Amino acid sequence: MAVKVTGFFQNPQTGLIHQSPLLTLVPHLQYAGLIAMDVFIDRNGAIGYQSIDKATLTYNALITDPYSQLIDALDTYVIDNLKDANAINSASTFEKYVPPVPTP
Repeated sequence: MAVKVTGFFQNPQTGLIHQSPLLTLVPHLQYAGLIAMDVFIDRNGAIGYQSIDKATLTYNALITDPYSQLIDALDTYVIDNLKDANAINSASTFEKYVPPVPTP
């Protein structure tokens, strides 16, 4: 799971600013129905989320696999949360990152 930021990104927890980073998302089961999430910034730093309630996530009905649906919902949650965190992030583009398929 990863998110590509195009433009400047300000870590809402430290205030450090990065240019066009790749954010790696690592979810952890916290308690029943709750998820914790570590978001690692490719050049330096991390952001931690606690108590993300699975019931409040927005799920894409077009995705039929429950695991893929949860991953997509967590990506969307983090993108929405970070984009709204400050004015610097709101001016940047956040998109779900899919690594290129290697060619043989």
